[in-house]
Amino acid sequence: MKKLQSIILLIGLCVVFASCPYETAVPIDEPSIKINPNIIGKWLDNKSKTEEYAVSKLDDYTYKILKASNDTDKVEEFIAYSTVVNKSTFLNLWENLPYENKHKYSLFKLDIVDVNRLKLSEVTENIDEVFTTSEVLKKFIEDNMNNSYFYGKDEIELVRMK
Repeated sequence: MKKLQSIILLIGLCVVFASCPYETAVPIDEPSIKINPNIIGKWLDNKSKTEEYAVSKLDDYTYKILKASNDTDKVEEFIAYSTVVNKSTFLNLWENLPYENKHKYSLFKLDIVDVNRLKLSEVTENIDEVFTTSEVLKKFIEDNMNNSYFYGKDEIELVRMK
């Protein structure tokens, strides 16, 4: 019985500490920053070495991102655009699902390390606030973006594929 309780506790802790990006019903703001041509191209997750991202221009302000895993045949499609908050770039990103009426935005801080490396830091799911306007969300990010707890523990480093 104690062994069963320990297993249940361990599973519960794994669920609690699993890191997922924060999702919100509103974006930080509307698309207004032109795409950065240095982001266009094929990228590899430097840690997993199995996830590849193909980033292309959807329009002047929006990226189309195809995420493929070498482990499966599944390809996910995302749409994203940039927002600048206190001189830091954030991505407003959502999965492009044909049956979805409203988007669920995931937020990532984007750092361009150099022309061949990008670093993404997910905004943590541990945010309890629910935002109904972009203005309030943006102010919340401005007030909290310099706190270490604001981001998930795992950064994603992408390297350009040749």
